[in-house]
Amino acid sequence: MTEPSILIADIGGTNARFALGGDAPQFFHHAQTLEAVEFENVIDAIDTYLRSHNIQQVSAISLAVAGPIRDGKVSFPNNHWSIDSDALVARYQTEQVSLLNDWEAISYSLSGLNDSSAAGNDLIDIGGAWPRLPDNDYTLGALGPGSGLGMSGLLRRDGKLIPLVTEGGHAGFSPENQLQGEILNYLHQKFDDRISRERLLSGPGLVNIHEALCEIHGQENPGLIAADIAVAGINKTDPICEETFDLFFEVLGQVAGDIALALGADDGIFIGGGICQRYPTQLAESKFRKGFENKGRHSHLMKDIPTWLITHKNPGLLGASVFARSKMPR
Repeated sequence: MTEPSILIADIGGTNARFALGGDAPQFFHHAQTLEAVEFENVIDAIDTYLRSHNIQQVSAISLAVAGPIRDGKVSFPNNHWSIDSDALVARYQTEQVSLLNDWEAISYSLSGLNDSSAAGNDLIDIGGAWPRLPDNDYTLGALGPGSGLGMSGLLRRDGKLIPLVTEGGHAGFSPENQLQGEILNYLHQKFDDRISRERLLSGPGLVNIHEALCEIHGQENPGLIAADIAVAGINKTDPICEETFDLFFEVLGQVAGDIALALGADDGIFIGGGICQRYPTQLAESKFRKGFENKGRHSHLMKDIPTWLITHKNPGLLGASVFARSKMPR
């Protein structure tokens, strides 16, 4: 392959997923996952990917990164890599080098997801009155619990995509019933700090909820990890684990509804993150929509807002490709 290519990547704490950007409907191809620990730095990983696909030149680089971006640089909190845009410009002789926050990339991916089974379904409908994605201008929201709680939005205006990058996962948690209030009190004692949404809606959040429920119900805490809580909850082998899982999805719905109201995202809310992707049936059958729609005087408006679970395997790569193509001269 000798023609210039658009290099895209989705780089997290453990894995770096590389691909070549393309146009709709596929958006990227030649995807390959490399482990960060195997490479001294990102340039070594990029060179390995390019050599393995016989790529001689790149016309643009678009990297979605799980870390704070400052002045074209990022250091990863969960691996030893750092990235400097200027170093990539010099190494690969291209001025088009872009770093995106990982949830900024998720925002861009929303425009490339499709809800048509004929073209390969990237989404599962989990409630709302409108069955399809909007075709014209829209306002969308997205969130996803994983190791933390990511949150973003996407506006389309006159054909232009405008991402909304937020740290909404660190906004304060607001309980909506007595049990949630008791959980909040427990977490205040545990952390001696304000309690963010992420303290409940994440892998560690599952553990926090489980610990709180053990305390509230006067049962010994067995010290389970998130994966064990999820399995026991799904299989209904432990009442506390089952309650933990149910409450997790209900709170997720409450927060998703808050995002819809805060952003004016009447055109849809998208759920991503590894936890929900692993348990789509449980999400669909949970109190997620009840929590989403329970907005007092605005509850009647919430019933119409659609919610989807993202099932696309690489939304970060998809978003990086959509972004890169939006910046290319036409």
